[in-house]
This record gives sequence, structure tokens and C-alpha cells, in this order.
Amino acid sequence: MKGIVLVSHGDMAKGMAQSATFFYGDDIPQLTWCGLRQDQSPEEFADELKKAVAQVDDGDGVVVLADLFGGTPCNQAILCMNDNTECIAGMNFPMLLELLSDRMGEVPGPNGLAEKGKSGIYDVKEFLAASAADEEDE
Repeated sequence: MKGIVLVSHGDMAKGMAQSATFFYGDDIPQLTWCGLRQDQSPEEFADELKKAVAQVDDGDGVVVLADLFGGTPCNQAILCMNDNTECIAGMNFPMLLELLSDRMGEVPGPNGLAEKGKSGIYDVKEFLAASAADEEDE
């Protein structure tokens, strides 16, 4: 099973990992997080990230989900990439839930996870207006 490391500025990664326990229980195997602190150097964060990747990698590889492309957490994750470690930036909760539900089988490639993340984004007001319009047409 692929390991998962969530990385972010501050506590976003921690919060997403904690929120996932609502769906998958308190002990989600091979899931950890690293949050960049304001007093932490990129090198210190890189050391923490490398340990986290090693902690969750059982040989099947690791997916690192990063909060923001181009930010320090993502940039450090890029440096960890290899044949068994990939990084997807712009993480959101639907993306994490998709990865958790699919990783027991074949994990979708980065495009699959990215598409799931995109498809989980809604302008709710616009969605409800379109739904109401569809109901009027019927």
C-alpha cells in the first residue's frame, strides 16, 4: 500500500489528516503529515519530510500531497521525488479521501488525483441555481 504524506504551511496538513479520521477511523495506516512552521528553515523542514516519507514507505512508494505549488513544502517534496515518491500540489479534502479509498487497490496516477481534486470544487450558489433551473425545465 502506498504511503501518504501531507505537507503544508502551518497546520493545514495536520487538520486534513485529523479530518480523515471521521471517515477512516483514528488509526489510518501509512498516513502522516508535516507542517512548515514559521520559525523553521527549508532545510529543517526537508529533514522532517525525509523522515516522514521513510516512515510511511513500505516499499510500494509514497504520494506527497502539498498545499501550494511553488511553496517551500512543495519545493522540498519535489526534492524527495523519485521512481517511488510522487508529489501532487494543490491538495484538497476530496483528493485525500480519493487517495485513501483507492490505495488499497491501484492508486490513480497524479492526473487521476488532480482531476478528483478539481471535481470536488463547487461554487455552491451557482450549482444550486443551475439545479433549480433544471427542475423548472422538467
